[in-house]
Amino acid sequence: MLMNDQKMSFWSKKTKKKNLEANQRQRLFQENGKVLLEDLIELCNGKSNPIKTFSANEILEATDNFSESNLVVRFEFMYRGMLQNRPVLVKRAIWNLYKSDTLEKICRDIAVSSMVSGHKNFLRLLGCCLEFEHPVLVCEYAERIPFNTPNPGMILPWGMRIKIVKEIAIAVSYLHTAFSRTMIHTDIQPSNIFLDSNGTAKLSGFCLCVSIPEGETFVKVHADKVEGTLDYLEYNYAATGLITEYTDVFSFGVLLQNFFTRMYGVVDCCCSEDESLFEEFEDKQNVMNMRISDRVSKFVEEGRIFEMLDPNILESIGDDVTDEHKIRLMEAVLMLSLRCTGHRGDVPKMMEVAKELKKIERWT
Repeated sequence: MLMNDQKMSFWSKKTKKKNLEANQRQRLFQENGKVLLEDLIELCNGKSNPIKTFSANEILEATDNFSESNLVVRFEFMYRGMLQNRPVLVKRAIWNLYKSDTLEKICRDIAVSSMVSGHKNFLRLLGCCLEFEHPVLVCEYAERIPFNTPNPGMILPWGMRIKIVKEIAIAVSYLHTAFSRTMIHTDIQPSNIFLDSNGTAKLSGFCLCVSIPEGETFVKVHADKVEGTLDYLEYNYAATGLITEYTDVFSFGVLLQNFFTRMYGVVDCCCSEDESLFEEFEDKQNVMNMRISDRVSKFVEEGRIFEMLDPNILESIGDDVTDEHKIRLMEAVLMLSLRCTGHRGDVPKMMEVAKELKKIERWT
């Protein structure tokens, strides 16, 4: 009799625990769903693509309980998994747990991803799970671009680089023009670019995406709300919190510079192999400490374009292309990048940038 009572007590506790977990997941689903719905209404006027939801159990099974062996991007907690017999990327946002606006940012990522998922140059959102403390995104499987890798065998050739930046320019143009409210990504950088198995470039990472109301050309955020990677932050946005289409154009210009030269950032250029680039400058240390766009502009002013180019990329253009034509192609990309960052002529719109990159791709 005592044994039976103990068994009943054990199963009773287990059932109670399951019920508590189920109730908590239901509560989280409702709370997270409410914030997501509010964001969708703001961005889409209540009209949006349906978003599939997965259960917490499905996510845990797909990622083997978020096993470290499935971790693809360590500091951003992106996991590979198998869900409903297809490979997926699972994005678990715990990088920002201690900030009060974490939930809003994740819901913004889900909302914008759902809006652009029909376009081939965005990482496609398959659905989300609202049953965790913070929502989890489920996306099509794609690989992070191998950027500035020391492995010669993984260096992206010229043709692939031009294709990637052209497709990302098309994606940003779409964000700026396809909706009633202009959408500004504000965080265009290599870590938010993926490649699928067909080599198609995919833009992702909409946590910091901002919408500009209809009829307006800018929004302004408080100084302490300015976020992003320093080298990629437009000067005006960093100083005043003003966000316009040109906030993304600037970031894209830096992406071009980072993608086609040996300029990788203020900190990186302090390593010995890069320091030799700056030996002939009288103000060497000042040049080294400049932001990427200022440094590229400085090299161009001094007529030292060739020195900052990556020889591996030049070589990858092909043996059937003359050295002179290779330099002209690189000059065309760099001059476009300096227009984007405001160092040369009028700053273009992203649609114009995309057209210029298509021309450069054809010249190759």
